Amino acid sequence: MMARVRRWSAKTTIAAIYASTGVVLLALALLVAFLLEPPLLGWVGFAVVCAIVLSLATVVTIVFPRMRVNPQRPAVALDHESRLLVVADEHCGSPALWQEIYARLAGAVAVHLVVPVRVSHLHYLTNDEREESRDAEDRSRLAIELLRQRGVSVTGGVGSDDPLESMTDALGSFPATRVLLATSTEEASYWMEQGLLAKSRALTPLQVDQVVVPPTPTTDRGRRLARR
Repeated sequence: MMARVRRWSAKTTIAAIYASTGVVLLALALLVAFLLEPPLLGWVGFAVVCAIVLSLATVVTIVFPRMRVNPQRPAVALDHESRLLVVADEHCGSPALWQEIYARLAGAVAVHLVVPVRVSHLHYLTNDEREESRDAEDRSRLAIELLRQRGVSVTGGVGSDDPLESMTDALGSFPATRVLLATSTEEASYWMEQGLLAKSRALTPLQVDQVVVPPTPTTDRGRRLARR
């Protein structure tokens, strides 16, 4: 729910940016028309300037919400037990993901798994994120179920579309002592292109490690389709 609220807030900010830009451009157009009365060539130049301004506004609406991370005050446990926070790319294969987490428990008494929803730029702007949210929820639920079957105390869910924000949000409520970033292969994961590991370590004094988890080669649905 918090992730949805954050994304709705970001979209409200986007609408405000576009609305403000449009009002300013309209006011400038009226000012130019009544005071300067430019020739046709002048209006062509003005249209070019407007196009550039709108392009910059579009870039800001896409880039700015994904760069904004507000670290919360981290939660602290009353005991000194080890707790592991896992932030996993949605494209990580669930069977391999739980195995990597299980292998890195190192005595952790609890695990919290967060799968940030991967939203395309088009869906981010149009508020149509249902499919991406379902994929992230399915990935998180399956990995949690497999870990619980092996006696691991694990919680989790879907995070915001920004993996860094998902990590800091989770640290605000889960008293982790270590953080594990589970990324997919470099071909399938855009996280490492953003320098996620270095940025994560800059946001928290906790130990942050990274593991590469390849995506599931073929889903059950894909196998059924292949047989047809």
